[in-house]
Amino acid sequence: LGETEANRGYVTAALHGGAALAVLLLLGGVVAIWLGGAPLPRGPFLVASVSLILNIPLSVSFELWFALHKGHVAAFWGTVQTLLSLIFIVLGAVAGAGVTAMTAAIYGAMLLGNAGSLAHVLYRNHHVRPHRRVQKQAMRTVLRQGGLLFAVIIAASCATAFDNVMVLAWLGPAASARMAIAMRVCVTATGMVGAVTQPFWPSFADALAAHDHGWARRMLKAGMAAVLVLSIGGSGLIVAFGAPVLRWWLHQDLHISPGLLWAMAAWIVGMTLTHVPGALLNAALKLKPQIVVLAVAAIMGFALKYMAARSFGVVGIVLVTPALWLVLVAPAFLWMAWRAVKQPD
Repeated sequence: LGETEANRGYVTAALHGGAALAVLLLLGGVVAIWLGGAPLPRGPFLVASVSLILNIPLSVSFELWFALHKGHVAAFWGTVQTLLSLIFIVLGAVAGAGVTAMTAAIYGAMLLGNAGSLAHVLYRNHHVRPHRRVQKQAMRTVLRQGGLLFAVIIAASCATAFDNVMVLAWLGPAASARMAIAMRVCVTATGMVGAVTQPFWPSFADALAAHDHGWARRMLKAGMAAVLVLSIGGSGLIVAFGAPVLRWWLHQDLHISPGLLWAMAAWIVGMTLTHVPGALLNAALKLKPQIVVLAVAAIMGFALKYMAARSFGVVGIVLVTPALWLVLVAPAFLWMAWRAVKQPD
């Protein structure tokens, strides 16, 4: 809507806030180690920790490109990062580098890619370049909405983040290995769908800012249809060809049963159903209801997975999450999203 100063204020707050958070984490880590008397992390753990902290302000570039409807540029810099990682790893392997150097190769490529992306977006788009000083109102807005969005991500992650640990504790290492492979396939598949649906967020934000609720309603329907086609089609391929492909990929047979393949297919379909309505809810700043729904699903999931593990093993644990998404999370998200755009234009 041409609100250049407001946009610059938000970018300034995000960059300064990210830099401040990075400094706090670095200093807090040092103080915690000193007070606790623990040894300073060494080798790959130190490299990974420092790199992830330094990446906090740099990672703003990804969101900026999408907000500007230039996701293809963000994808370009993601490709640059991948190529740099490959080059550094190959050079490290030729030189006989150790684990620490290989870790530095991965995270160094990440930092270089994101730094290049941030410099690029600020150079090409003068209307989002940060101010020298932070505006208090912009910082309050960014911290409030960013904190809520962080809570949404944490609540969603709790629904699946501990599955492999629970399988290891309840069913043993062999089952944990199958769970790890299943989750890798599922997360990769949903990530691909997520890459397709990511542009819906800034597009919905633009439509709501312009009070074009009719367009938002049409895109909500079209987006849901597209997600269903992609997820069901991809899941069908997993059910049909997953077993031989996994044996070829792993160079061994981990006994991935047809039941587990069907459970993975259900996981992909169920989890992707909230991508488009979730993007609309984020654009409409309906964050607190998402936190409640996702937190309830995560808590229910812990209890149901324990019961499912005793009777159905890995297959039961994998099926719990899509069942909750189909019965609780997806209907709630769709209802809230439709309410956000149901008023006439």
